[in-house]
Amino acid sequence: MKDINSTRLGDIYVRRESDIVKVRERVRRLAREMGFDSTTQIKITTAVSEVTRNIYEYAKSGAISLALAERGDAFGLQVTARDDGPGIDEATLRSIMRGHYQSSSGLGVGLSGTRKLMDEFDIQTRAGEGTRVTLVKWMPRGTADAVKGRVEELRALLGDDSDDSVVEELQRQNRDFVKILGELEEKREQLEELNRQLNESNRELNEANAKLRELSEMREEFLALTTHDLRSPLTVISGVISFFTSGRLGELSPEQQNMVAMMERNTQSLIELVNDLLDASKLESGTMRLETAAIDIRSVIDELREMMLPMAKEKEIELVETFPADLPRVEADRVKLRRILLNLLSNALKFTPKGGRVEVRAEQLDGRVSIAVSDTGVGIAPEDVARLFDKYEQARSRATRGEKGTGLGLYITKQLVELHGSRIKVESEVGKGSTFSFTLPSVKT
Repeated sequence: MKDINSTRLGDIYVRRESDIVKVRERVRRLAREMGFDSTTQIKITTAVSEVTRNIYEYAKSGAISLALAERGDAFGLQVTARDDGPGIDEATLRSIMRGHYQSSSGLGVGLSGTRKLMDEFDIQTRAGEGTRVTLVKWMPRGTADAVKGRVEELRALLGDDSDDSVVEELQRQNRDFVKILGELEEKREQLEELNRQLNESNRELNEANAKLRELSEMREEFLALTTHDLRSPLTVISGVISFFTSGRLGELSPEQQNMVAMMERNTQSLIELVNDLLDASKLESGTMRLETAAIDIRSVIDELREMMLPMAKEKEIELVETFPADLPRVEADRVKLRRILLNLLSNALKFTPKGGRVEVRAEQLDGRVSIAVSDTGVGIAPEDVARLFDKYEQARSRATRGEKGTGLGLYITKQLVELHGSRIKVESEVGKGSTFSFTLPSVKT
């Protein structure tokens, strides 16, 4: 293994089946004396037992080399199992390490399991040239200093045969198994408790979600009823204002004209607010439906131009339309398409400074019509584009932008575009303007 400095402790030769027990006992004793905790001792001895068993069963003879390993500040135990047996061909080795290969004696399980038990694992083998497996288990930081000065003592442990008893080793293995079973039972009880807590949390979450759904439905119902109730008197007020501006009551004085104009602007703002809230409610509840037909985009733009022209003239903004002569009609809901374009044009005029330019253009692209609204306005910062279509985003940033609105306009626009099976795109640069675009299917003539 790369960058590891090894201090050799000794070798144990494997020629008989009893040597597997010897290796296991020596490695257990060494791991205990080095200060590894009991669980890690079991992992190390189990891993070494597997590679030792492989030496005996597949190569008939070999050796286990034990050493202290260092890599920078890391310190631990290194075990190398080597043999001169038949080796393992490359394809079989790949299958073994992926956990796919299973021999009748369990070779695949042994090596793949060993890798999981140790911190470092390396195998060098080739058919006809034997096998060398190197394992490392690192000690916790801060525990190595007590081991480094005991190299000779640890070497002596490997040569001491006083405790080489198969019966004692089997007894130790049995104690290990009992301990592992006890730990597994404890883990099972902990898992059952966690499952109980998880089930309780899921029950509480389901109850909370049910209450949230109920509150959401109540909110949507209240909003729908309120907006409907508000729209009726606003329509009446708008009609009365139109009656005043029609001249049927005689000519209004300049002061009266200003007051009526102010009333008309505020009434229109309230109507737009109510429409925004009602549309947002329908979109969220999934009750909004499309009534598609073949629509001439020019007629929609001409209608909106009359509405937008006063604002454009007031700010001295050039309002431009760019349509090819052979532009086909589109399949869309006229009312919803009008709302989309109204929101985009309103925003473009709001955020374009005096003397700027707003352009509406359309062109045919692969069986669809692309519609875009561009302006030479303030632009949008890249970090703001991602949340541009969030509900109430304009309302949250109104203090910095200085414009009136519910903050629902672009949110509703995006939802209406997606309801038509399209997607709205934004291209913008701060100080140079923005372009909002989407596509609709064209109608074949």
